[in-house]
Amino acid sequence: MSQSRFKIYTTTAVFIVIISFPLINNKIKWVKDIASFENRQMAAEPIFNIALLDPYPLKYEKYYNDHFPLRSILVKYFNLLNIKLFKKSPIPDQAIIGNDGWLFLSGNELDSYKGLHRFEPQELLAFKKELEYRKKYLNALGCKFYFLIAPVKANIYSDKIPFNSLRLKTPSWGEQLTDYLNKNSEIKPINIYDIFRKNKDHELLYYKLDNHWTHLGALYAANEILKNIHKDFPNVSPLSISGFNITKTETHGGNIASMFGDTSLFTGDVIHLEPKSGFLGQDVPNVGYPVTEGFVYPSEFEMCKEIKGSDKPRILIISDSFGGNLFLFLSEQFSRSVKIFDSWEYKLNKSIVKNEKPDIVLLVILESNLRNVLKYQSRFHNK
Repeated sequence: MSQSRFKIYTTTAVFIVIISFPLINNKIKWVKDIASFENRQMAAEPIFNIALLDPYPLKYEKYYNDHFPLRSILVKYFNLLNIKLFKKSPIPDQAIIGNDGWLFLSGNELDSYKGLHRFEPQELLAFKKELEYRKKYLNALGCKFYFLIAPVKANIYSDKIPFNSLRLKTPSWGEQLTDYLNKNSEIKPINIYDIFRKNKDHELLYYKLDNHWTHLGALYAANEILKNIHKDFPNVSPLSISGFNITKTETHGGNIASMFGDTSLFTGDVIHLEPKSGFLGQDVPNVGYPVTEGFVYPSEFEMCKEIKGSDKPRILIISDSFGGNLFLFLSEQFSRSVKIFDSWEYKLNKSIVKNEKPDIVLLVILESNLRNVLKYQSRFHNK
């Protein structure tokens, strides 16, 4: 056999082994795959139906793309190669790597920061009508309405955004809506942008490896809320940071870091606050309100805390995941606190309002999710 023919045969054999290995390994389990680290529902295997052949190939392709042999471990090392060798995000449409190892979500969060897809005049008017409808409805029940827009991390730690994600327009989505409402509506959003930007350089207000605010960030937000509520309820007051023990621990984890498949590549801090005299608000059994259909985190739908013997007002919070740490501190100032995370729909939730009979309803929305309010307008639905 000639040397050139030997090379051809060898190359062909190696190629066949490489492309066949995942399928062979799927049978003999020589190399074990790792658990999926993607924060999403993987495609389910479609049911073959002879009467519905047209959609089957596309559905099966999506299923196979999510479940082919050794998928997770191959994706992990592909990500590792991009991060270590090329210093870039392997999933730029989902997350980006910023300065000093800071991680940011892409999509709506980055679009809001960049000033892309800003609200059209008709959208701003729809926000005004919806929020004024909610205030009128709640006021008729003797309940006060407050509204807070949670800034996306990029709008506070903009100095950590890489140069190739330049801001094209200002203000951000949340600031655009706040400006509009302040000029054109009786709804005045609680504005935390200024206080966050003022303190971001000497306080860790957002996690480095996660898109959420830390305990410190949540406390700053809670105190701005409490200052506004104090005007209507004098026995509600901001919390003094000096009354908390603050601990900081190093972590490699975070919801953005986990998207890259190997959290050991990144390092950040976790800030934990606990009152020196202990938390006043104590967990109480949930009422058991019906969970929003299809909600992927049903255990987070409802949370309830009470301060026994307190004569302070009752609060109902409609929020997203940013309400978690926030709830921890707000519940220190109310006799009963209930938080509802209704699958990013941010509805008025009339049935819960009627059952809880709160003195205060607080709506908290991450600015990148603001358009969901328009998608689920309560003035058009009896919910």
